[in-house]
Amino acid sequence: MPPLLVLLIIVACVVLLMPVVVFIATAARFGGERRDQRLAALRLVGADRAMARRMAAGEALFGALCGLALGGALFLTLRQLAGLITVWDINAFPADVTPVPALAALVLTAVPVLAVAVTFVALRGVAIEPLGVVRDTTGRRRRLWWRLPLPFAGAALLLLSGGPQSDGTLPHTDWITGGAVLFLIGITVLLPWLVEAVVARLRGGPVPWQLATRRLQLSSGAAVRAVSGITVAVAGAIALQLFFAAVESGFVRASGQDTGRAQLEIELPAKDAATMGRAVGELRATQGVRGVIASVSGRAWRPGPQREGEGSVPSTEVTVGDCTALRELAHTGSCREGDVFLVRDSGGSADDAGAAATARPGARVLWNPGPRTGRPRLWTVPRSARVVPSRTDPMGRTHVGILATPGALAPAALADPSARALVRIDPHVPDAEERVRNTAARLDPMTTVYALQDFSRDSQFASVHTGLLVASTVTLALIAASMLVSTLEQLRERRRLLSVLVAFGTRRATLGWSVLWQTAVPVALGLALSVVGGIGLGIVLLRMAGSSVLTWSVVWPPVAAGAALVVLVTALSLPPLWRMMRPDGLRTE
Repeated sequence: MPPLLVLLIIVACVVLLMPVVVFIATAARFGGERRDQRLAALRLVGADRAMARRMAAGEALFGALCGLALGGALFLTLRQLAGLITVWDINAFPADVTPVPALAALVLTAVPVLAVAVTFVALRGVAIEPLGVVRDTTGRRRRLWWRLPLPFAGAALLLLSGGPQSDGTLPHTDWITGGAVLFLIGITVLLPWLVEAVVARLRGGPVPWQLATRRLQLSSGAAVRAVSGITVAVAGAIALQLFFAAVESGFVRASGQDTGRAQLEIELPAKDAATMGRAVGELRATQGVRGVIASVSGRAWRPGPQREGEGSVPSTEVTVGDCTALRELAHTGSCREGDVFLVRDSGGSADDAGAAATARPGARVLWNPGPRTGRPRLWTVPRSARVVPSRTDPMGRTHVGILATPGALAPAALADPSARALVRIDPHVPDAEERVRNTAARLDPMTTVYALQDFSRDSQFASVHTGLLVASTVTLALIAASMLVSTLEQLRERRRLLSVLVAFGTRRATLGWSVLWQTAVPVALGLALSVVGGIGLGIVLLRMAGSSVLTWSVVWPPVAAGAALVVLVTALSLPPLWRMMRPDGLRTE
């Protein structure tokens, strides 16, 4: 595999897995306030601080193990449905969805360890005492000095890895992995500082805005954790898109084919005119076919023996078709049944220098010169034949030689003819291409059908690109689910506060808008940070690949997708929000 693709795969794996790690770290802190209240009750009956911390770690470990068991059961169940799911026109058999044992063991180990580690870190800023939990005091301001060096250290590690070498190798893949992880972790830890620094300066505004900004000023950690995953995902997606756009030219080339004129080419059975006519009729009757352009081709030779200095007897291509078919091969101008055209290339010659004797008005040409192609016959090119310039056909080929309508030359006269049809299909008809293939196979099982493409892609590059699209879609679905769960968890922890505000006469619409602003501010700051970070990581990757091409148009689609995802999750969280504003939220047990 080319080293550029290896580099792309490494960075893509890091980008796709980092949101998962962020979600696991965030999920380990769900229900933290209620857990700390339980631990305070245990302190009241005699547990010391160390014991309380061990209990919190045990809760996190037990929850992680239960989650792994449930996740494994869901995986084994949904794995059987893999063949029914199609993403980006790709699906798989259940046997294809088989985890590597070593990687599965790594996941089973990493998830509980991460959950316990996050729990210990979260308890550092909490004082759990027998009479309550001290957590609502204003904590220290977040420091920038240790956060800012992380993305720069990651970028330096990526650049020091050297990237793809001239000998086609990619050394220091571990440096590349570590650098990408460090860079994205730096983006993640910068977000809390950025949100805190910005919201601390917000003053005034409508009541919903003041409620939202005051809540963020008091405690922005939960809101930041909810959008960390989308920030990392968008930053990584921007970097990958910039890298893709820069290296794509090395793996994608223009094919020269024109899918606007035709979408399929079929080699038809050319035994006789009746067989070909029947084949064309069946193709035109196929559902989803908008048009069929058919022609028959053969060769014509100059009469007489081979002359001195000639490598072979001069010959030229002869194509027979109606005026519609001939217009796809040459600029014929006016055309009617019985016309003959002589096609020249851009240099003014015919098929080649030796064929000039056959492709000219009044020339006599020979059909079937060999002993295995039937009885030789002569044909005279009409003197009325017009010389016309050639035209590239939809397949990207240039045809020169003799073009004739069936009224001037019967297709049966050609020696060893080959027939083909260019098919235009309706893109709005489902499976139109497959219907054409079925018709072609019914005509002759050996019929070959070619699909036209404007660009030809390297197979490995196309495979990596498709795999990345599928994985990105799955990751976005996971991010959406994690954001929804995080948002609902925040609302659940603030249920009593919301009920108190409603009981004091605060309008529900005011609270609804305040919750929306509490989500919108961290999201806007997160997307802005992801744009800066994604462009920075993209520039580093381009530097490693030896490219300086920046395609700015690919930056905005990931941002738009992230913003749309946030809007969707926010809309889904509104119904639970209305339910949490009921007076029964004041009840205490």
